[in-house]
Amino acid sequence: MTFTTGPVAAEPSPRAAYDHSREKGKAPGTHGPLPQGFSTTELTVKFKPDREVRIKDRRASAGDSGDASALNAVLARYPDARVAPLTDRPAAEVVAERQRLERRTGRRLPDLTSWYTITVSRGIENLLRDLNRLPSVEIAQAAPEFVPAAEPLQSRQRYRDPVGSPTGSGLNVDAVNAVPGGRGDGVMITDLEAGDEPSVVPAAAPGSVAAGDDHSLLVDAPYTAGMPWKTSVWASGGNGQGQLGDGTTTDRDELVKVRGLSEVRAVAAGGGFSLALKTDGTVWAWGDNDQGQLGNGTATDSATPVQVSGIANAVGISAGGDGHALAVLADGTVKAWGDNDQGQLGNGTTTDSASPLTVLTGASAQPGTVAAGGGHSLVVLADGTVRAWGDNANGQLGNGGTADSLTPVQVGGLSGVEQVSAGRQHTLALLSDGTARAWGDNSRGQLGNGTTTDSGTPVQAAGLTSVSGVAAGGFHSLATVSGLHRWAWGANDEGRLGDGTTTDRHTPVDIAVSAGGSVMVGGLRHTVAASATMLPLEVWGANDKGQLGTGNTTAATRPVAPITRLAKANFCHEDLAGRAGPGGPLGTLVPTLGQCRHENVEHPTAVAGIIGAPHDNGKGIAGVAPHARLRVDQWSDSMLLQAVEESAPGDVILYEVHVAPAEPGRYYPAEVDPLVYDLTVLATAAGVIVVEPAGNGHRNLDDPDDPYAVTVTGRPDSGAIMVGAGAPATDAASGCTYTFLPPERTAMGFSNYGARVDVQAYGACIWTTTSVKSSVSHPPTETDPNKIYTRNFAGTSGASAIVAGAVAALQGAAKKLGGPLSPQYMRHVLKTTGTPEPVSATRRIGPQPNLRAALDLLLGEAPPR
Repeated sequence: MTFTTGPVAAEPSPRAAYDHSREKGKAPGTHGPLPQGFSTTELTVKFKPDREVRIKDRRASAGDSGDASALNAVLARYPDARVAPLTDRPAAEVVAERQRLERRTGRRLPDLTSWYTITVSRGIENLLRDLNRLPSVEIAQAAPEFVPAAEPLQSRQRYRDPVGSPTGSGLNVDAVNAVPGGRGDGVMITDLEAGDEPSVVPAAAPGSVAAGDDHSLLVDAPYTAGMPWKTSVWASGGNGQGQLGDGTTTDRDELVKVRGLSEVRAVAAGGGFSLALKTDGTVWAWGDNDQGQLGNGTATDSATPVQVSGIANAVGISAGGDGHALAVLADGTVKAWGDNDQGQLGNGTTTDSASPLTVLTGASAQPGTVAAGGGHSLVVLADGTVRAWGDNANGQLGNGGTADSLTPVQVGGLSGVEQVSAGRQHTLALLSDGTARAWGDNSRGQLGNGTTTDSGTPVQAAGLTSVSGVAAGGFHSLATVSGLHRWAWGANDEGRLGDGTTTDRHTPVDIAVSAGGSVMVGGLRHTVAASATMLPLEVWGANDKGQLGTGNTTAATRPVAPITRLAKANFCHEDLAGRAGPGGPLGTLVPTLGQCRHENVEHPTAVAGIIGAPHDNGKGIAGVAPHARLRVDQWSDSMLLQAVEESAPGDVILYEVHVAPAEPGRYYPAEVDPLVYDLTVLATAAGVIVVEPAGNGHRNLDDPDDPYAVTVTGRPDSGAIMVGAGAPATDAASGCTYTFLPPERTAMGFSNYGARVDVQAYGACIWTTTSVKSSVSHPPTETDPNKIYTRNFAGTSGASAIVAGAVAALQGAAKKLGGPLSPQYMRHVLKTTGTPEPVSATRRIGPQPNLRAALDLLLGEAPPR
């Protein structure tokens, strides 16, 4: 059976894409003074497509040289402005896709290559004025504030009920779920949520990242003066001895959270074990312990952190590749424990110790002044000299000989030392004059002096000045210059130097990556770098155990970004865990194992439950489209663009945001923003269905005196399905007994309304999953956040989630019947077959979808109503 999927009673297609220039100087955010709710540092600008304006490296070109000159003159007045195109895809590719869609739809569509973003530290109102005066500019507008479509009533799934149910009419979800494909089969829903950006960001401070033989560690938040430490530790890579600290011995190619650690200042990674220094001065360890390197008085491995005994005031730590560890205390005392077969504990013996021993006193308490190598140890003293002990077969103690030393000896010819770092058999030092010294094994050129000859005394790394940090990998070396440029030399198997080759380098080479506040560490065969600007975390080199955290085991010869973004919802909830999503488990941006998010994810967790909770797992609720592939991500221009580009015809994008461009509580649909409008038009032209909350602002979108409402209704229809929040019927059995509810299927008091609002769904009393316990959570006595439900999710965002699930379920059935419904036809079906508002309703929010009637229309068994 086949049926029409095209537009029904569509508006005449405009001859040209909507021209935003009619809004210049009129729409809020295009001029000063900026109202509340607009960014003071970021704006978007669209150039008129026929002007052929392009900007590269802050220099403009255009079809008319006058346009280019005028724009360059404006940019010159704002020297700190950063300009970037909206999309980094090749322009020809973007244009070809637009032209294909134009041929298919018979409609001129927005040109994405004419959109740019500009960030400026100050003077945004003047910049907006200057840009909007240019004839080449279609519109420049400060970025509006996108906020979650908040739940005004936040505090049993009647929204699934059949029409005419004694407890109130729902969407008749079971009717569509019962037919082939009717659980959202073959449909992807992308839910874009506002709120915090869930990601693991390293502190970009000494000790914030660490690299071992085949694993990596990072501390996920910087210290802010006067603020409490709320940091955690994350790990990836080899885990055969439990060195990732997640309670298992399973290797991980994406970051997992180390169990039970918070308020961490620094981390260190050894051969198969890990260390963490907490802000209270205690030291914790996990992983391999056959030589006592965990320092807890035993030789038993631990896959979770245990406290190192007898240390309460440490300020620095280091982990060796062989299995020994060092700590420097606030009073300058140096402690050592673990493997001692070459005297690396410095106590005059070769006996291992499972508890910390005192080596010496007088050490510097600054970061980076203690280093544990493959079998040797070093410390910078408060006077700037260096002491070393342990293995010296390659001269790594720097005292001119090759005899091991069981006690500390002075490194010759060094003073003014600020930092040391130890590789397997070589050592690096940073001097106060900004130069770097190296000594020991040089078989791979790791001393950086142009030779492969070992040196028992320090030699200068060639060509390096203004050095701000050094780090020794197993057989390679690293240096940061002026806190910006990264240099590397020595062994380069699998690309550990990051210069795009696998060729060893005997002198330092510039990796050509600039990153402010950069900190680098070297593992045995890989490198990790953290930065205060640009990409916060970059990795390169060997990846056979997943130590780069990139989600695969492919080596990288140049810096790449690991997966650092956390799941946006609590995907450990019993009704969401393990649910299939695009490319893997739902929300797999960082794996759910070890990082169940409960705080600040209540909203997306509730939306995920409404749409996608399994219907057959015997748990609390059933999602409206439990077979749909559900992706939950962060709202941003770039993520919206990505969702548009990655969605196929028939897929769904759900905007779980509204815009707050005016006073608090006065919210509008997201497409008020011109860029969001253009992307919505492109998405619907490509056959992707956009579901958009009307907003919780109690706004009349037909009000001619409301400039934001006029912006929404004055443009051609974007094609999105706009959703209002309607009242459910009161029902004691489900807990919906509120006296303030208006009549059933009339607008909730907070819902925006008007002719542009297409359909409605419950705006209160929505049963779904949650992540926090409250007065309306269920079961009342449940304390496990992974088993809690709520009976009162609400708002236009709750209504939109229900509609998005309904769209996906109906779309899955339609695909089984003959093909996906177009956005225009989907909206037509929902509106013409839906349960209408009462005739007494004065604030129009459209009918409530009736999925049984919608199916009848598709099957030809009943005429549209």
